[in-house]
Amino acid sequence: MKFDFDKVYDRKNTNSLKWDFAIERHHSPDELPMWVADMDFPSPEPIGEALIKASSFGFFGYTEPGDPDRRIVSEWYDRRHGFKPDPDSIIFTPGTVFGLTVAILAFTNPDDAVMISEPVYYPFSEAVIDNGRKLVRNTLILGEDGKYSFDFDSFEKQIVEENVKIYLLCSPHNPVGRVWTEDELRRIGEITLKHNVLVVADEIHADFVYEDNYFISFPSLSDEIGNNTILCTAPSKTFNTAGLQISPIMIFDSDKRRIYKKKLGAIGYSQVDYLALEAMKAAYTKCDEWVDALVDYIHENILYMEGFVKERLPELKMIHPQGTYLTWVDFSELGLNSRDLERLIREDAKLWLDAGFIFGKSGDGFQRFNLAAPRKLIEDALERLERAVIAIRK
Repeated sequence: MKFDFDKVYDRKNTNSLKWDFAIERHHSPDELPMWVADMDFPSPEPIGEALIKASSFGFFGYTEPGDPDRRIVSEWYDRRHGFKPDPDSIIFTPGTVFGLTVAILAFTNPDDAVMISEPVYYPFSEAVIDNGRKLVRNTLILGEDGKYSFDFDSFEKQIVEENVKIYLLCSPHNPVGRVWTEDELRRIGEITLKHNVLVVADEIHADFVYEDNYFISFPSLSDEIGNNTILCTAPSKTFNTAGLQISPIMIFDSDKRRIYKKKLGAIGYSQVDYLALEAMKAAYTKCDEWVDALVDYIHENILYMEGFVKERLPELKMIHPQGTYLTWVDFSELGLNSRDLERLIREDAKLWLDAGFIFGKSGDGFQRFNLAAPRKLIEDALERLERAVIAIRK
């Protein structure tokens, strides 16, 4: 293997949120952390080399991205996803959650309604509620085929009845792993256009798609849909650079872009982090081969876990992810309430996972696993879980 994703690194004592802050987060230090979407692989070498070169120069002043930097982002999207956004559409923020929060502040007023489709990445609801907007919870439907889908009748009805102003689209969807089809995305586009609902699309997991699934960037569907979209992305998930905060936000309508920039300035953000910019440029120009190998490795981890659960933990149901490096597992057949399930995970299995209920009421009874890790860590986690489940089998 050209890239060694099997190597296990000791990340403790590095100020790692994932590995060093168990006690502060009310967890035990002996719980194996598989919660936050932070990969346990080092970033590709070109990123480190770019940072060494940039830091050795010794100047860290105010830094402004230029047209070539925006073109790099556009060309990455074109090369990887068949959609080449206008470089002029790109604005930089420190992160996708920051970026979508600015959109909420810029295009809604206090008490306006913002809709999400649960179970979904929990900072979505926090960004709505913490900024004094009304949260509308649309619920995805889990079919007998083990796939989540939209109930579009309910989706449209809630938009109308709640007078929704913004819809937060998660694509690919975290945590259920859906890569939405063109038909599904077009239906979202038709309904939101019909009712004048702005779509803020989080596409940060776009580079992680498996098998015959195909990621379609939401604003690529048509100019009309694109002009009604704010696209949020970042290199942080793909290249494990969350500590280097930079996020390209694409706004295709010039009036919306002007309004967004004004709100961004009012918040007090202007220039980007110099090292983050250098890391992003290296990531988007020199690391395609590494990403291809990474996606293949994570896919093998997914298949390994799927086989393990099917053969050795038949009480559990793992939702097969079409995208992301996260897996969503149903524990409800164990018959445990939320408190007892947490005890099983944390005290018996000694695992630190994300409990399903934090993603919304429909996530109760589920747990989210992060499989962007060396296989040995995946094996350790599943064997811990197996021992805990065996102990409560009747």
